[in-house]
Amino acid sequence: MKITDVITYVARAYVGKPVTGFRGPYEEVASKISHGFTAVYVKVVTDEGLIGWGEAIAREAPEATASVINALFKPMLIGKDPLDNEVLWEQLFSAMRIRGHYAGYYVEALSGIDLALWDIKGKYLGKPVYKLLGGAFRDKVRAYASSVLFMSPEDTVKEVERLVQSGFKYVKVKIGRGYDVDKAVIKAIRDSLGNDVEIMVDANTAYNVSTAIKVGRMLEKYDVLWFEEPVPPDNIEAYSRIARALDIPIAAAETLFTKYQWLEFMIKEAVDIAMPDIARVGGITEAMKIAALADSFGIPMTFHVGLSGIGCRAATLQFTASLPNHVIFTPTYEHYYIEKNPLAYEITKEPVEVFKGDYVEISNKPGLGIEMNEEKLRKYTEA
Repeated sequence: MKITDVITYVARAYVGKPVTGFRGPYEEVASKISHGFTAVYVKVVTDEGLIGWGEAIAREAPEATASVINALFKPMLIGKDPLDNEVLWEQLFSAMRIRGHYAGYYVEALSGIDLALWDIKGKYLGKPVYKLLGGAFRDKVRAYASSVLFMSPEDTVKEVERLVQSGFKYVKVKIGRGYDVDKAVIKAIRDSLGNDVEIMVDANTAYNVSTAIKVGRMLEKYDVLWFEEPVPPDNIEAYSRIARALDIPIAAAETLFTKYQWLEFMIKEAVDIAMPDIARVGGITEAMKIAALADSFGIPMTFHVGLSGIGCRAATLQFTASLPNHVIFTPTYEHYYIEKNPLAYEITKEPVEVFKGDYVEISNKPGLGIEMNEEKLRKYTEA
């Protein structure tokens, strides 16, 4: 079997309002982005008629990701055996590594290719990807509702109550507006709902070290399950200082790439809960190595999905099924409920996310379990 074509789809679905809790140090800049959803879908075609689908995370400027695939990866893939996914991953990664491209758009593009190759392998063997990874420890995973965006304490309570009534035990709340506001929000939830809900918080790198530690100590008093991304990820020492100072688990880092960055974070004890994004770190091939590191360091894992589309979601579910219980942190699956992402819910023939309560079932269809409707996908793509 040989690869005959690699096709990219740059997809956009704007909703005209912010759909993320990321504020960053320059709020006037952050407010101009993320008013919708973007993704790069990758279609790998073979001479035996098998087609694999993958997704490369592409929060902004998805054309850059597609260009990497079209200009660099496609010529290297044509004529190759798609079942040699480990060999192909190393060849693609190494091609530009010595030129400084070992993270960023380059590895995100590689992630999309890798997921498509795993999809082909599963379809070729007639097995779901989790079977190729050694089998499934579970047939469903616990989801959490993500994320309650910036509201008044009163409105936050109403939103969390609604989510609990709809069946979610775990709810993530965005913080980062300052100690006093953060405290008012978390206190209001606990005062109203007590222990009927498990709260996680995500600061999206809003703080410096001293403020993060102050906020973290407040969160500990309200029995918050994890404190996600307190500071920017480019300062590992900052993460280490925060993790040492606090008892609340520090969750990170959706922004990291490949096993090399994750190894450094783990060696320096900068993270208590590993939260990789499978459409960013290098796909399933690299996620397996990151999971092995997490197991070795005794660090549990949950996974970032956020604004991503169906490829990331399907791959995350398949991969999560294959991980042993001691590596998985509950809750494990991020259900981004804020706005229905058309790039996740409107472009497949059947849904990938099938809920039973707050659990998501794992597909046992061959490959990643994606049946793409290209006609619907094209509604969201640009030439």
